[in-house]
Amino acid sequence: WSREAGADLLEQAQLPPGTPAIWHEQAAWLRPAQLVRAQLAHPNITWRGDTRVAALRRDGKDADAIWQLLDADGGVLAQAGTVVLACAHPTRALLEPLGSSLPLNALRGQVSWGPLSELPEAVRAQLPPFPVNGHGSLISGFAGSDGLADPAWIVGSTFERGATEGRVKAEDQDANRDRLARLLPRLGLAMGTQFEHARAWAAVRCTLPDRVPAVGPVDTRDLPGLLVCAGMGARGLTLSVLCGELLAASLHGEPWPLERKLALALAAARFPQVRPAGPAQSP
Repeated sequence: WSREAGADLLEQAQLPPGTPAIWHEQAAWLRPAQLVRAQLAHPNITWRGDTRVAALRRDGKDADAIWQLLDADGGVLAQAGTVVLACAHPTRALLEPLGSSLPLNALRGQVSWGPLSELPEAVRAQLPPFPVNGHGSLISGFAGSDGLADPAWIVGSTFERGATEGRVKAEDQDANRDRLARLLPRLGLAMGTQFEHARAWAAVRCTLPDRVPAVGPVDTRDLPGLLVCAGMGARGLTLSVLCGELLAASLHGEPWPLERKLALALAAARFPQVRPAGPAQSP
């Protein structure tokens, strides 16, 4: 699916001849909100937004027990025999009161963006007709996202470990400008002053020490019916689909969509569990 980028592609990216680069023939970009809406548009899915789950509680014993999702006041929001935690870094806070945990880490990132119409014509003429990815990335000419009617450009993203809030920071705009200058030097020079007026968006990724997602049961012995799907880092848009397929296949006893060795490498139970001291008690 990939090959060495030829001279014509390097020229379109305004990179010097001989620059090491790979052309991904089947690569593409997509609009995240539309992807999520398409995934949720299923008759067996009920979406409930603006609802914060503060804690989990296992009600009952043995095979008849069910998981209850509680709000901040202890009220039951929902209950089921099987629950999948797919809430990125907050997954850790929901697991720890149950005597279990995953070494999930927060990794904040910020992108810089702006409408193409605000760029000088001479700068727009230098934009490559395709996305470029390396130490950072550039996509130009996309439109149709929520709150964005006109075609735009976007550059990013930063990486800040341990930050749990998606707060926009002015210094990250400078970091993205420098990132573009290394990725596409000529364009970075031309767009340098544009970052003074650029918009910004920030959010928090979720990672694991081995940079591999955690999928499936965390603790089948003490927490049966509780599964996770988290830790996808900066690749959530693609990994979430594959991890969802793996999780569904495991739950329904179907063939895995991955070879056995790779599927086991994604198992959430690969991490040592943190168990409470003393006799085990129901949450």
